[in-house]
Amino acid sequence: MRREVQGSIVAAFLVATLLTPVGAQEPYPAKPVRFIVPFPAAGPLDVVARVYAQKLGEQWGRPAIVDNRPGATGTIGADAVAKAAPDGYTLLFTVDLPIVMAPTLLKLPYDAKTDLVPVAAVGETVNMLVVHPSAAVGTIGELVTAAKTKPGTLTFASAGNASPGHLCVEMVKSRAGIDLTHVPYKGAAPAMNAALAGEVAMFCGPMIAGLPHVRAGKLKALGVTGTQAHALAPEIPPLAATFPGLAFANWYAVFAPRGTPPAVTGFLREALRRTYEDPAVNQRLAAAGVDPIWMDATQISAAIDRDLAKWDGVVKAARIKAE
Repeated sequence: MRREVQGSIVAAFLVATLLTPVGAQEPYPAKPVRFIVPFPAAGPLDVVARVYAQKLGEQWGRPAIVDNRPGATGTIGADAVAKAAPDGYTLLFTVDLPIVMAPTLLKLPYDAKTDLVPVAAVGETVNMLVVHPSAAVGTIGELVTAAKTKPGTLTFASAGNASPGHLCVEMVKSRAGIDLTHVPYKGAAPAMNAALAGEVAMFCGPMIAGLPHVRAGKLKALGVTGTQAHALAPEIPPLAATFPGLAFANWYAVFAPRGTPPAVTGFLREALRRTYEDPAVNQRLAAAGVDPIWMDATQISAAIDRDLAKWDGVVKAARIKAE
């Protein structure tokens, strides 16, 4: 009996040791955890990160801090995490852009597949192709007809080369066999403003950002990038209905620096999962236009391989060059 008790004590000690990073005096987290968000505040990603940070801080009894590091299509913040100490106290909370889109075009100071360890994905958003009323098109079919009548005269905005909005329209161009002129801006907000002002004919951006303008009659919606119509706007058809296979969503995930102990990433994953299962969290995400999803590390790795191949194909087919 005494040996069994001693064995139980040893086993408990080993488990506690596994959950304590090397050099730490207390079980993780022993101090505030910082989530670097590689895009500006107030966007959907920032909203999701702050909702999760608040809930995680409540779980842990330690602050979880959101640190916005925008710039270079998210790669500045991603690089900061890739070079951070692998102790679980500096993490990346990001949309997929610096992980699977930017690497297809830009020479990056980090390798998204080896320098960052996936923890979990918790949400995704679809995009919507919108046009200014002056473009005089109201459906994707009318867009194709207008573009074929006057090749290259219709313009589209984007947040920059290889951004979701850029690649979205490049996919439309490829599938429809039409010529549209790309006008890059420094961010999604300026690109949306350009479409609202009629400086460009169209923009493919986050559905939640464009929908109020569509409802107000300032823009017309041609389609969404989901596999089917979205619950927030069931009247707007998916682009895939016209161009089979033209569907994508941008996922939101947490990554840790390479070398972070598996016990720490496992602990983080379970904490994220508990937050993901909270109905109140899902309601707050839905209000920001984010659909809750769950992907573990294995599923994220598979998504990275799949999406890198997809976007690399789009970039090469469109002959997109780095800015």
